[in-house]
Amino acid sequence: MKRHTLIIAILLFFSGIVGASAQESKFIKGFSGGMMVHSGYQYGCDNPFGLEISSPTFGIGGCAKLHLSDHFRTGFEGYFSTAPIRKGVESGSHNKLFWTGMLADLFWQRGRVIPFVGTTLGGGMETSFLMFEGDKQDWTPEANAVLHKQPFFAIDPYVGVEYAVGKALRLMVKADWMLAINADGLNRPMGPRVYFGCIFAH
Repeated sequence: MKRHTLIIAILLFFSGIVGASAQESKFIKGFSGGMMVHSGYQYGCDNPFGLEISSPTFGIGGCAKLHLSDHFRTGFEGYFSTAPIRKGVESGSHNKLFWTGMLADLFWQRGRVIPFVGTTLGGGMETSFLMFEGDKQDWTPEANAVLHKQPFFAIDPYVGVEYAVGKALRLMVKADWMLAINADGLNRPMGPRVYFGCIFAH
């Protein structure tokens, strides 16, 4: 939770810097940024135990974007996403992803509706915790558990739409399918996520 709070604080801090830079620049037409929550579905197996992961995932994060033209934006984003694992292991097992990177997207404003499509390039870390027997509620050391961390390169295509509630506030929904590439190839579990958030724009 402390790590999540720190990442959110960093995103908000840099969003402020981006906004201040945009206001002073003649080459930047605007800026936008905000926080999002997401949910999705992850599936697949790349662990040595043959454990097939099939689980919903939940997370939080945010983005900040500079509007360099009437149709092009660039910036950065970062997220945490955790999928609980319920099959073949004990309660408390999970697969967690953290990733961040530079984004670029194309957008078109049609009145209050702003559809967009883009991609984020960056990297992150996968953390897998598998507890094959034991109890997460006690303080007893678990003899049959595995913790594994794996860095990855991320390619994250996305598509979405914003709705302008007012001059500065927009509601946003987007969907993505992240391709996490590690030393062994394409990382699994993988699957779609849907994001919901509030975006502040100027």
